[in-house]
Amino acid sequence: MTKLNCNVKNCYFNKELKCCLDGIKVGGEDATATDATFCGSFKERLDRQSAKACHCDGSPEKSLHVGCNAVKCVFNDNKDCHATKITIQGNGAKHESQTLCASFQYQ
Repeated sequence: MTKLNCNVKNCYFNKELKCCLDGIKVGGEDATATDATFCGSFKERLDRQSAKACHCDGSPEKSLHVGCNAVKCVFNDNKDCHATKITIQGNGAKHESQTLCASFQYQ
């Protein structure tokens, strides 16, 4: 399991800079740079939804499964992320393409 820090505060699944999902998917199959990656699990929190709208019943996940289509990343092993910790960035994103995996490292 990978520790996830999520700086996308306006994501529906973000609570306390962690993720309420039990796993996420990082996209960017042809990525050779960080800005070509994205969080495929991103869902924009609308203005009328508060941070409490997140479906977490308790605490958000500190470690979770990260599926990864960024196959040129050094942490990718058969489309699973094996980094100890990653950070997702893109606060204020309206679409998944405005997020990125800041931990991406090109092989």
